[in-house]
Amino acid sequence: MSFDKTKALRNAERFLAQGKIKSAIGEYQQVVINDPKDFGTLNMLGDLYVKNSQEVEAIKCYTTVAEHYAKQGFAQKAIAVYNKISRIEPNSMEVSARLAELYKVKGSVAEAKSHYETLAEHYQKSGRRIEAIEVWKQIGQLDPNNTEVYLTLASAYMDENELDSAVDAYTNAGKRLAKKGSHDKAVEAFEKALEINPYDSATLSAFIQSGFAVGKATEAAKRLSSLMEHDPHNREILQLVVSCQIEAGQTAEAEKSVIRLVELEPANYPQLLEIAKSYIKASDMAAAGRILSMASEHMLAAGEADELHEIVQSVLDKNPQELDALRILVRYCSWKKDEAALQDSLERLAAQAGREEAVEDERFALSQLVKLMPQAEEYAERLKEINEKYGYDENDLRDSLYEAPMVEAAVTEVEADDRSFAIVSDEAVDAGDHAAEGSKEFYAAELENGNVEPSIDEVTEAVFVEVMIGASVAAEIGDDSDEALVREVDSIKFYIENGYVDLAAKAINDLESEFGKRPEIQELREHLGSHTGPGSGATEVSAEPAETKPASQADFDTAKAFVLEDLRAEFGLEEPDAAEEGDYDTRYHTAVAYQEMGLLEDAIKEFQEAVSLVSPSDGTRRFFQCSNLLGHCFMSKGMPQLAVTWFLRSLETPGLNDDEKQGIWYELAAAYEADGDMANAGRFFEQVYTENINFRDVGERIKNIAVHH
Repeated sequence: MSFDKTKALRNAERFLAQGKIKSAIGEYQQVVINDPKDFGTLNMLGDLYVKNSQEVEAIKCYTTVAEHYAKQGFAQKAIAVYNKISRIEPNSMEVSARLAELYKVKGSVAEAKSHYETLAEHYQKSGRRIEAIEVWKQIGQLDPNNTEVYLTLASAYMDENELDSAVDAYTNAGKRLAKKGSHDKAVEAFEKALEINPYDSATLSAFIQSGFAVGKATEAAKRLSSLMEHDPHNREILQLVVSCQIEAGQTAEAEKSVIRLVELEPANYPQLLEIAKSYIKASDMAAAGRILSMASEHMLAAGEADELHEIVQSVLDKNPQELDALRILVRYCSWKKDEAALQDSLERLAAQAGREEAVEDERFALSQLVKLMPQAEEYAERLKEINEKYGYDENDLRDSLYEAPMVEAAVTEVEADDRSFAIVSDEAVDAGDHAAEGSKEFYAAELENGNVEPSIDEVTEAVFVEVMIGASVAAEIGDDSDEALVREVDSIKFYIENGYVDLAAKAINDLESEFGKRPEIQELREHLGSHTGPGSGATEVSAEPAETKPASQADFDTAKAFVLEDLRAEFGLEEPDAAEEGDYDTRYHTAVAYQEMGLLEDAIKEFQEAVSLVSPSDGTRRFFQCSNLLGHCFMSKGMPQLAVTWFLRSLETPGLNDDEKQGIWYELAAAYEADGDMANAGRFFEQVYTENINFRDVGERIKNIAVHH
């Protein structure tokens, strides 16, 4: 017989009216057994169980009903039912957890927070710290204005030795305090985080912002500077140091920090502009011009020529005679190919350089004006006067003080082995030293226009183009022979010390053909001989120079196009078998080429990329070579403290022979000496002296340190 639900409900109502609760419960039980989805009746059954003191049965009914409402999204109805359970079991953590979640869904922050706190305190007292932490996190997310919860959370993380999480919690607490304007308390929270991890960038950034707000920029800068002493290559911290120093009005210190930052990563050059603006605000136009000189090439390369012009003009508006700013103005006008503006800027530069007796600047400006205005005899006469007064060769006019895009470098395509490569023509030579950054840009443009075929490694070949342009220009300009010889000798020594003995041998013969028999060249032969021996495979160095004749302009114009594959082989840049070796070789030899051209920032970047691909213990000398050359690059840039770092790193290479160790000790000593650390300089010079008394001038260096310090 089928169940009659209507009759059962009617009977239950009659029993309730008569006060017969047990009988009513029986009828309702039958209803829910036959219709489990009748949650209204189930809720009423729970109420009757409570009246009849059947609490366990009541809780079962209420729990089923509450979960049904929660799943259906009826948060308020579910809350009402759970509150019934809470009255029966006021200490039920399960009920508190469900109520907290439901109030959170509903958006009732205060009620949700109350239940979460009850739950967290219960877990804390019960020793269930992990559960307590999770609940405190919920409270923190629930109330954006609650700062105390993050301090409590941080304390809990500390108890669990979860230090990274503790740092995050203290930092969040500090940020919330700062948002409310309580910067003093915020600083306290940040300092607790920094006690755990002094180098956390997010905490440091927030810390200095609150430090600014309470007038403690100087103290923040000191703290950051202390960190930099232990981690001098940390760019994030250095950026914060700069911000602090600018805020504290320490513009001179900020300048040093920004220069260091840009040396580590040139992309940070915009911060140079902040320093320049600070100097302009302080009416120190000389300092502003100096800083802009450092930023100008970065800005031009980044397509920010107009922005550069605007800020340079602001300097000249306040001081029309500022020499650095006038130099940059000339550079800008040349870059823009504005002949009228270039002429005007050159005239201003020549006049001011004359007043300040800045001879090189005046000669440069006059030499350009003579080209632009050959009819203006006064410029030619003044140029002649300067040359006679200071003993300059009138043909030795440097176009390379500034790049000159006004003069287009012409490129001739020459077919060689079915490939087209660029060689330098007359116009390129006339452009002076426009070879460094300009040649890279020129090569890229020619490649984009289809005038030069892309190579296996476009970056490396671009460097070779620079080498060829630079070499050709230098040959045409006619440097002083002694200076040119010194440069060539240094270059060949570099080849010898880095294992390019065949190239060095050929270069020595060529050098003797050009300069004749000189003591410096004979010393080079002996130096090469000490690095080669029987069975070394090196090309024998002939003592007799090859018969040559002076190169004429016609010879230059008709010179055979160079083939990059041959040049690769000559430099020892054959294609490696393994991809990683190829990456290393490309980086390393590109860096060497940059270093040879004096592009130290580019060289350092490539050496750093190369050294990251190898290790001291990989069984080769690659790490030793890279770190050693990085040290030399930083010394050339006047940064001995960074050179020390890399010379020390080179000593990590196992199996160094006595000569290699003595060489590094000597370079270390020289770097320490340049950095003013005479104690360490003397220690390493003495170490060399102990093992090899005849090593270079080590004896003299030790005496000098002893006399002067």
